[in-house]
This record gives sequence, C-alpha cells and structure tokens, in this order.
Amino acid sequence: MNVSPAGVTLIKEFEGFPHGGRPYRDMVGVWTIGYGHTEGVGPNSPAISEKQASELLRRDLDRKYGPAIDGLGLRLGQHQYDALVSFVYNCGPGAVSQQTQIGRALRRGDWPGAANCLLMWDKAGGRSVLGLTRRRTAERALFLDSDDDPLSGYTDNERSWIREYDKLVRRDGDVARRRALREKMTAQRKRIWRAAQPKAQGGDGQGWDHGERRARYRSLKARTKD
Repeated sequence: MNVSPAGVTLIKEFEGFPHGGRPYRDMVGVWTIGYGHTEGVGPNSPAISEKQASELLRRDLDRKYGPAIDGLGLRLGQHQYDALVSFVYNCGPGAVSQQTQIGRALRRGDWPGAANCLLMWDKAGGRSVLGLTRRRTAERALFLDSDDDPLSGYTDNERSWIREYDKLVRRDGDVARRRALREKMTAQRKRIWRAAQPKAQGGDGQGWDHGERRARYRSLKARTKD
C-alpha cells in the first residue's frame, strides 16, 4: 500500500517547509530540511526547493515509513494507513513496535485503543507541545475516518485565528502577524471570561458550560499566555 495524496498533504501541513528550504534544527535539536527530512542533513547542507523537498518526502515515505507499517502485517484501510505513516514519520518506526502500547493495540486489532494511544505521543523533551497535540488529534481522527472538527463550537473568528496562528507557528512565519493574532485572541479570551461570570459580576449568568466557553477559553489562553 502507498500513502495517498491526502496522507501526503496531512504530513506536509504539519511538517511545514520552514526556513526557505535551508537546514535547521528541529525542536529536539536534530538537523532537518524540507518536510522533515533528516537523513544526511547537517548545518552545511545546501538549501533545497519545495519540489525537491516533496520528492525527498515521497522517497522517505516509500522506502522507510510506509514499509514500517506494511511490516505490521495488518489489514488496514487507506485512512488508517495514512494516519499511521504520518505518525511514524514524526515519531519513528519504533513507535509501533511491540514494546509500545499502540504497537500492541494494533497487533490485537484494537482500533479504538490504538487511536487513543496516538494521543499519548504529543511530547518533546518531556513536555506536551501544542503542535504535536494537534497532529496526534488529526491522525486519530483520520485513523477512525472521522470528520470531527476539533474546533467545532468555536466562533468563525476563533477558528480562523487559531488555524492561521498555528500554521504560522509551525512554519516560523510572520512574527508581526502572529503578534496581531495573539492580540485578537487575547481580547476574545477576556470577553469569554467576562461573559462566563455571574450576573452580579457583569456576566450573562450562563456560566462556563455554555457555548463551549471553557474549551474555547483554554484554547485561546494556550496561544496567548506569556
């Protein structure tokens, strides 16, 4: 089985094409280039074009990460295969070995259990990372063939700000625009907080459970805290 175009798009979205195709250190210090390619990359590696980065990605998927999933000997749907290849491309083939919870769940054919185990792999340096949490959530949804939107219940503006901001963070892009988005999200977070207060304190009396307020507030706060 091969990764579908939709699977490649998912990987590209989360890996990004940072630093104009020049080598850089990822969040754990590994020299990387293009869409997450690391083999043979160092500080003096020449810059590559987006087309070259796409070719490297496809080669890596076909030669190493796809075979890592094929080797499990499982009967998978395309959506499950794409989700797992994205996962091992980010976390390494060892992530689905028999020594891991997800590896054992996959071998048992426990699809819901395996999908939930994906969410455990959102840390770098021992700390949860927002971008990894979002990636694992997207991979889980794809594995379960779910169209659920993790931002359902948010306002149109909130969804737009969060998605644009997260994309800029992943690609290390436009610091000024990120600052402007943080200001908008900070103002919205404060509006949510005020509305959730009791009427005696100026709120609308509907509390935190109304309109996904708690989830919206926490999501905005995670992107705007100092």
